Amino acid sequence: MSLVRFQVCLLLFIHSKMTILHIESIFQDEFGIVNVNAIIEDMVVIIPQTYNYPAEYGSALCEASFELDEDETLPDKESDLIQFLEKLNLDWIIIDTSDY
Repeated sequence: MSLVRFQVCLLLFIHSKMTILHIESIFQDEFGIVNVNAIIEDMVVIIPQTYNYPAEYGSALCEASFELDEDETLPDKESDLIQFLEKLNLDWIIIDTSDY
């Protein structure tokens, strides 16, 4: 791999973040664990990389969970909720939708 190509890949990795496009569902259990299903941008490869072209990525339905402190509440507006979730830097897991 050439040095320029390596630097471009590293730069894309450093600046990448999980962008939430839409929240499908969100619920909190009795223990304070919040479970979120959302459409996340650039999660799956839709066109593989070739020698001359980089891979192209598409959005996917994903899930993540986190613990909410007792004194914290979730924002009411979807846009505020998306900002809140993106700041958490969650580990999104792709949901297999092949059965749908």
